[in-house]
Amino acid sequence: MRLAHIDKHERSILREFQLQRSKTSPSQVAFMEQAANDVKTYRVTSKPIQKKKRRQGRAESKASREAALHILKQQNKPMSSINLKRRIEKETGVHISNMTSFMNTLMKTHPEVRKPYRGQYIVI
Repeated sequence: MRLAHIDKHERSILREFQLQRSKTSPSQVAFMEQAANDVKTYRVTSKPIQKKKRRQGRAESKASREAALHILKQQNKPMSSINLKRRIEKETGVHISNMTSFMNTLMKTHPEVRKPYRGQYIVI
């Protein structure tokens, strides 16, 4: 049913195109062909699109990460994220708004930092 409906619409569109072609003069046809050829040979001379540089992060984040590593290396057992956050903020004076994101970034850059349990971190 759908295919028959689509076929019917295609035929009506083709008829409309043929009517439009028959109404256009030969000079208009030549102009349109020339325009089509110009479009095909047109080359973009603008500068290529440059990729955006990835954001490096804040300088405070680096200091906070170093403080987190230092604190975790002092511990010989897993440390809760809330206690770690408080100590980092106390040492650096920088507020950490999302501790999970902060620690995930730290674990990516320093594979020795592990998360043995939920909300606990340790350096192996």
